[in-house]
Amino acid sequence: MGKLKAFEIVFDRSKTVFYPGQEVSGKCLVDLSGDMKMKSLRVFMRGVAKVHWTESRSTGNRLGAYTEHYNAEIEYFFKKQVLFGGDAGDGREVLTEGHHEFPFSFELPSGGISTSFEGKYGSIRYWLKAEVEKPWAFNHKTKKAFTVISPININRTEYVMAVENSIEKTLCCFCCTSGPISLYAHTDRKGYCPGESIAITADFENLSSRTIIPHATLHQTQTFVAGGKSRSRISKFTIVTGLAIQPGRTANWDAQLLKIPAVSPSIINSCLIRVDYAVRLTLQIPGAYNLSVDLPVVIGTVPLRTRPSNYTTLFSNVEDLSVPNESVLAYYPPAPPYSEVEISSIPEEPPPTYAECVEGSVDITDDDDDGDIMGETRFTPMYAYVHDYQYQPPPAYSEVDPHPAPVAEGGSGQG
Repeated sequence: MGKLKAFEIVFDRSKTVFYPGQEVSGKCLVDLSGDMKMKSLRVFMRGVAKVHWTESRSTGNRLGAYTEHYNAEIEYFFKKQVLFGGDAGDGREVLTEGHHEFPFSFELPSGGISTSFEGKYGSIRYWLKAEVEKPWAFNHKTKKAFTVISPININRTEYVMAVENSIEKTLCCFCCTSGPISLYAHTDRKGYCPGESIAITADFENLSSRTIIPHATLHQTQTFVAGGKSRSRISKFTIVTGLAIQPGRTANWDAQLLKIPAVSPSIINSCLIRVDYAVRLTLQIPGAYNLSVDLPVVIGTVPLRTRPSNYTTLFSNVEDLSVPNESVLAYYPPAPPYSEVEISSIPEEPPPTYAECVEGSVDITDDDDDGDIMGETRFTPMYAYVHDYQYQPPPAYSEVDPHPAPVAEGGSGQG
């Protein structure tokens, strides 16, 4: 690189995770072994959602097949600052030998941007790029990505309610029909953060003549949209396998825990990329199609608050556990729209901790980065993660119904 020994972007306080509306600030570091003439030193901040995939098409004749490309892109923002020199400079600016630090500061939009994501057929990516523009020579560039998290508060009422589903199947073998196999399951709530565990309660009934094995898996579905078409990719994270259930027997899971790794939060506010999750419970049946149910869940970014000491009292008058009373609604206030989120109010509890996405790093260079990029170009998104999570079961029915129905005289004592 000649006189340019080092060229790097560093964030203030080493902060690399930001929320909408927050300030992205840092310094551009330049080390020179001698004086350097330049037109300007500029830094850009950009956010882009991009989708691309290909599909093979047959021409229907001897010409064979061709490849069709599907592309879509949305630019969330593009901002620029000149740190040294000027856009209209004639190349007479001279940066002297030695170490230089140029501070910069940008503000993220308060709404309309989605969580950082790196997928098979697209990405939602945010980055800074600094560029030394030189007269009659190639420009020097350096680039650094950062994570943006669009908040999903799982304390909202709709996310603390359980999700349930059931299915039944009868096996046929030639002229014989066996008894049914049935599955009923529910989660303890709908919303979770990475690091937490999903508590699965399930009842299995095997009245068939075959031994069946239950499994539970966290499924992620990535959906990409471009050119009026969509492309999906399904990934599986974490699996729990239960004990085999013999013919004619029943079994159950009582809050079987399914750990959530550091995966991307659900993405529900982008028109190009969507990320959804479900717990899939499967009964593996030898010699037949498996029996499965999906329990849709939401992976959020604001962890569940610690249950208050008067949690039992809050439920004291609940007749239908699927509908929270007004006290519960007051405890779980609905979150404002993303555009109205007061980011300063999020860390009411200890500051969140983050973990690198389990799917690993990506190279952030792209077609716009002509020439060499100085510095590290690998990037791994960071997501909110709950460390040392301990499952807190919901209150037992005896706690939430302090006024059971009267027991008839001579009854067994059961309501």
